[in-house]
Amino acid sequence: MTLLGIVLVAALGIALSVRRDWLPVIVGVAAGLPFSAAVAIGGNGVPLFSVAAAACGVALLSTPRLGTSHWTANAFVVFLAWATVITALGPWMFAGIRVLVPRGGVDGQVMDPGFLGYSISNGAQMAYLLLAACATLYLVRVRGAVVAAGTALVVGTVLTSLRGLLVTVQADFLGPVFDSLPNVAYSWVGPGARLRGVFSEPSELAAFSLPAAAFSVMAAMRSRGPAKWLWSIACVLACSNLLQASSGTAVAASAAFIAIGLVLLAVRYVLRGGIGTPWLVIGALTLGVLALTVGDQLAAPVQELVDDKVGSTSWDSRTGADDFSWGVIADTLGLGTGLGGNRPSSFALSLLSTLGVPGTVAFAVLVLGLVATAMRTPETVPVAVALVALIVSKVVGTPDLSTPVLWVLIAACAVPTWSRHGLRSRFDERPLPTLVRTGARP
Repeated sequence: MTLLGIVLVAALGIALSVRRDWLPVIVGVAAGLPFSAAVAIGGNGVPLFSVAAAACGVALLSTPRLGTSHWTANAFVVFLAWATVITALGPWMFAGIRVLVPRGGVDGQVMDPGFLGYSISNGAQMAYLLLAACATLYLVRVRGAVVAAGTALVVGTVLTSLRGLLVTVQADFLGPVFDSLPNVAYSWVGPGARLRGVFSEPSELAAFSLPAAAFSVMAAMRSRGPAKWLWSIACVLACSNLLQASSGTAVAASAAFIAIGLVLLAVRYVLRGGIGTPWLVIGALTLGVLALTVGDQLAAPVQELVDDKVGSTSWDSRTGADDFSWGVIADTLGLGTGLGGNRPSSFALSLLSTLGVPGTVAFAVLVLGLVATAMRTPETVPVAVALVALIVSKVVGTPDLSTPVLWVLIAACAVPTWSRHGLRSRFDERPLPTLVRTGARP
């Protein structure tokens, strides 16, 4: 058991026995350290979040059922059911087709794809999903999901910044603590290397930092007093981490997220009959002045990054993996290989190739429905915006369905809908600690 694993197990023991209100915070801390192991044995390891999620599964036994029949909850059940069925049957139904074996590495598999069959990856990915589902349901039941989401985004951001500082002064004593999963290929850390912090590679950091920045901005706008300044600092750190990652994922995801935001603002402006025109004009003029005065200086680093990325070996491997996965979708008749059967570069193609059209549709209905309802509730607007930013980032460059913060954000967006008609529990009588002034409260 690792050092972090010992601390986590001790905290979970206290939480499950005498301080159950600590559990959402502990889950958040574990979600903010997705590439750190609780247990490492030989060539395999168990992430911190999986252990925390298992504790949530135990705690579910003593918490009241939600009692909801909302269509997004039904989509969640359908998604889990289909994932279970196709993971159990997919490797048998489509045995022998060419796939990108997850443990073979993207570069090697693109050049020489493997063959679909049952493997340890099927069971591991299914276990990760079911554990994430347990954590999701528990956080919604006790209405602690917003707390967990805020904790995860802050922990990942602050510890990444701290490690980046330690690397700069060549005193990275935290490396062995965070880089503890034996089955993960961590990118190099050292002078001149791109920042990856507590994550496995810069693209994973970029996919995390964009939603962290989005959440912090919205939380700062909806807070007052010291909380506003704390969330502003968190936003600055998240943006700094995003820039230091120097990842193509950061550039593409940020551009796509900003474009989506501008479209939504334009639609909102039209639907509200032009309310806020003066602010719109001032904003447009400010952007125009910045573009004319310092536009070239701001665009130069981005252009250099794009030029370096396009045509590189990494670019060829990632685009090749995505192109190949279209063939996997066709070979499986749109049903998928099952979790752990194929690993492209994009989250969208990962869903389509492993869970097929049924699983992808169920997941899209779940996320879009929860975001739409969460955006109508002031307390969950920050997590809804963060979830959109995360999905955009993952579609650009990170394929994993088991990303802990993804399920924590889904749980946070589900709180106002799924727990609306839930039974009262003892957690409703004792508010959970909150990081957001307007966060979801029991």
